[in-house]
Amino acid sequence: MTRTRLPDRAALDGARALLMDVVGRDPDGPLARGLERFGSWRSLAAVVGTDWLPLRGRLSASAVRVARKNLRALGSPPADRAAVSIGDPVQLLGTVEALPGDPARELWRAGIIDDADGRWLSDEGRDFLLTGAGGPPLLVLAEGGRLLNAERLQVGDDVSVFGIPDEAPDRAGLSASPRGGLILALRSGPTRPLLVSVIRRYDHLAHDPQD
Repeated sequence: MTRTRLPDRAALDGARALLMDVVGRDPDGPLARGLERFGSWRSLAAVVGTDWLPLRGRLSASAVRVARKNLRALGSPPADRAAVSIGDPVQLLGTVEALPGDPARELWRAGIIDDADGRWLSDEGRDFLLTGAGGPPLLVLAEGGRLLNAERLQVGDDVSVFGIPDEAPDRAGLSASPRGGLILALRSGPTRPLLVSVIRRYDHLAHDPQD
């Protein structure tokens, strides 16, 4: 399970102000489409303070530029699997499937935990396969990731996944790799978590995240 402290009020207020400005200036462009990845202000809190939205305290001009750039990336079209490069963040679309031998139907649960130390975002996910993305199943490594616009991720859900392509051991026997049992996988980076969004929920979202 991944626990991340909820950002402070100043950071969330700064993010809200920036994103409301995005909606006003670019209501139909890639910036606003990037904003649609977040189904609520709570899900927005999952990335504030990370390299996706490095907004901490008072907004600086450089932080605003980075945030706009990353929102534009989140609103960009998905990548072609054949064009994926190891180490370069990418968005891929597909359908969630369990790893071979994993009987679970629910693969991820996200929520908020209150304890004596404060309020925390909680993500408890299992590695899964992304299928139907123009090639063989792709391994998605859940560690450090954030489920943005849903409380649960289940087998059969259509999703958008932003992550860093890498090679990972093929422990599930997904392919007979000639490179020592390594397969392509999407993972989190040190400061840029894997982001998983359930596509079916976009249909009823406005550009402005809902309270």
